[in-house]
Amino acid sequence: MTGRNIFPVVLIATAFAILLPAYQASKGKGRPGEDTKGKDSSKKVEGDSKVSIHYLEIVTNDVDALCATYEQVHGLEFGSKDPDLGQARAAVQPDGSLLGIRKPLAEHEQPTMRTYLEVDDIEKAVKEAEKAGAMIAYPPTKQGKRGTWAIFIQGDVQHGLWQR
Repeated sequence: MTGRNIFPVVLIATAFAILLPAYQASKGKGRPGEDTKGKDSSKKVEGDSKVSIHYLEIVTNDVDALCATYEQVHGLEFGSKDPDLGQARAAVQPDGSLLGIRKPLAEHEQPTMRTYLEVDDIEKAVKEAEKAGAMIAYPPTKQGKRGTWAIFIQGDVQHGLWQR
């Protein structure tokens, strides 16, 4: 596998490695290697909910090459540029979630992989993130007919929220 072909695989593995511990911790399961003896992980935490990825956004300088790789590796089918997704080419999954690949929208935007988790109340979710110490990079923003999104930064990572 060449360096160019392994890049998307490394990105997905990295995103999974970052998101899984946070998801497990939010479910009270603890992180791998963490001592959970004596902890009651069966307690329902207020606000505990199923985490659902609404949109996985990949920002790259080579959209066509990355779309072709994802089509070949994952059997995805990308549409044409979507103005509601920053001109991203999107692949719609059977569950309605999206994977979009687009070019940077501004000179300062760097290639990245950003996951937007679905929320029922984006205003509340943004306030909770801010209360937890996150910096709000983009407040709730209506996006055409697709819903409302927001981005916060915490732990040097951009996190997306999306309300349908």
